Amino acid sequence: MTAAHQCDVLVIGAGPGGASAALTLLNHSNLSVTVLEQSDLQKMRVGESVSSSLFATLDYLQLPRQRFTPECFSATQGSSAYWGSDTAANRHAIFAPDRATFQVDREVFDLTLLEAVDNRGGSILPRCKCKQVKQRSDKQWQVTAYHPEFGERTLLARFIIDASGRSGTIANMVGARVTQFDQLMGVGAFFHSPQHTALEQLQLLESDENGWWYSAALNHTTLVATYFSDAEQLSEMRLNRVSQWQQQLSHTQVMATRLAGLSMISNKLWLRPAHSQSTQFAGVANYLPVGDAACAFDPISSMGLGFAMTSGCQAARIIANEADSGLSAATQLSYQQDIAQQYQQYSALKQLFYGKEKRWPHSAFWQRRQQAAPAVA
Repeated sequence: MTAAHQCDVLVIGAGPGGASAALTLLNHSNLSVTVLEQSDLQKMRVGESVSSSLFATLDYLQLPRQRFTPECFSATQGSSAYWGSDTAANRHAIFAPDRATFQVDREVFDLTLLEAVDNRGGSILPRCKCKQVKQRSDKQWQVTAYHPEFGERTLLARFIIDASGRSGTIANMVGARVTQFDQLMGVGAFFHSPQHTALEQLQLLESDENGWWYSAALNHTTLVATYFSDAEQLSEMRLNRVSQWQQQLSHTQVMATRLAGLSMISNKLWLRPAHSQSTQFAGVANYLPVGDAACAFDPISSMGLGFAMTSGCQAARIIANEADSGLSAATQLSYQQDIAQQYQQYSALKQLFYGKEKRWPHSAFWQRRQQAAPAVA
């Protein structure tokens, strides 16, 4: 029988939130860290738009910008939003240098973070899916993971940092409570420019009666385009089919023009959850969620990546400070309250954004988003 893999901290999820937590622990404590990841780390990732504040977080992680390839961060030339009006609201980066944004190549970004985790002594176990998580009488976490080639493996850890994303699977296993506030989903595709012609580094938003479109260049030759609506609406409109998605695209004012002449990388669309949610976890001993596993934001807010990394750093610091005694109830409650406060601030921002679109007062999609946001405990 294979011996259990033991570590001080098990990080479940190898995205930026999980990697940031692991790096913080490896940089500022003597705790052993294992990162468990369900995927094979080869999946093409949707890019993120971030502000320059990201670089301060990378400095804290002892990963200066120079450690990444030059193509990892593409300065956006600005944004154009057809939102609340048929006329574009434009912002060019040259006129607002203090609010400069960058498009992140997530494949390069994520793998660079994980390379640093590996180089600094962390263990990374890819292609391992959590099948069971339970807490023993000695408060250690016992995790059963499954690898498609090597079968089941048991891991023992004193602490769990949950960076597993929106699914809520780990939270449910440990007894935390996940509250989902809407059914937003994104369905999209990646595009290549012809003959590798450089793409305009512009973020484009365009709303319609049932949702909204988003597109941005992930690098100089690859672009992502996504349509966001409620899951039920996407199903009714059959927008998981390429033909229906393209037909919906053809009705846009400007998005179709931007994608004209580009070729889809795959003949299949991807479908991903984008709903808002919050997790109540105080009382689950030696467990802290980060990023989307703690609270997930509507992509209109552009808060996902930054929050994932800063919450990962915060959770790791808490564990490093209380590793000897285990997390106190007071510390865990304080972290829970910090998360709730950030979610309330986000909710106000989200309502402000959606409140600007008043062209379809009878649309169920827009009516749902212009109602008062529920309070989070």
